[in-house]
Amino acid sequence: MFGVLSRLPLAVLLQAGVDVVGVVVPANRVPPFLLEGNGRFPTPITPVQPPQPTTNLFQQDSSISTLELAAQHQIPAFGVRHLQAEATLNSLRALSPDVICVSCFPQKLPPVLLQLPRLGCLNLHPSLLPHFRGPAPLFWTFQRGVSETGVTIHWMDEAFDTGDIALQKPLTLPDGISNQEAEQLLAKVGGDLMVDALQRLANNNLPRKPQPAGFAADPLPRDADFELNLNWSARRAFNFMRGTGGWKRPYVITINNQLIKLQVAIDFQPHQILSHPIATNGNQVIIQLNPGVLFAV
Repeated sequence: MFGVLSRLPLAVLLQAGVDVVGVVVPANRVPPFLLEGNGRFPTPITPVQPPQPTTNLFQQDSSISTLELAAQHQIPAFGVRHLQAEATLNSLRALSPDVICVSCFPQKLPPVLLQLPRLGCLNLHPSLLPHFRGPAPLFWTFQRGVSETGVTIHWMDEAFDTGDIALQKPLTLPDGISNQEAEQLLAKVGGDLMVDALQRLANNNLPRKPQPAGFAADPLPRDADFELNLNWSARRAFNFMRGTGGWKRPYVITINNQLIKLQVAIDFQPHQILSHPIATNGNQVIIQLNPGVLFAV
């Protein structure tokens, strides 16, 4: 919630001159000392006290950067516990929002909240929906060896990531991009796309295209989802390890009935062929994949 996929789109909206009337975050992700009353009173919605602001809107990492950004612009911020509570709805109604913009918010918006803004609710999702619905779209993008991805702005409904598509922007992930770099790229593109969506919405010409049936949401990854496959190409394995390294899980692969654990991908050669399935060079492991060779530790 306080990562770049939340903060950077907010920064882009503010730089575009969008009138942001409030910022809402999950209360359990706000340091208690920033909540009114030091978080001792678990009300459905609690005002957040402004933290010390930063001077760089586009810094990549800060545990409270979204709140700092709101404080810089004198935007009221709230930590929410119960979205359907009357106190929550009354606080949000008092802001008189024309539209609610969402990015990486971990709770479903109930119908009464979806109907609160006069122009509806829009969500920024870092994939080309209906592909890679769910809470970890970038993980599954890398795990399935997909380099052509993008960002979707969609109208929100009562489920996660299933509402009508408004706008999409495709992009290509380069070999070796890290999760942090990919999030930064998608967040900037997504922020620009949200600005475009709001401008179209104001002019009453924002599209609504229903998503096709037959697509399910992907879950959060389990340990087993970090397993490498000998039938993968070296490029796919390399990009998967580089793009999901932030999860801090070991990558396992079985070669000749031996389980090998890897931590970091170093390089790959797309066409190289080894004389044996596996070799070592110091602490580096060199693995024959199909096609190509992966270098990792």
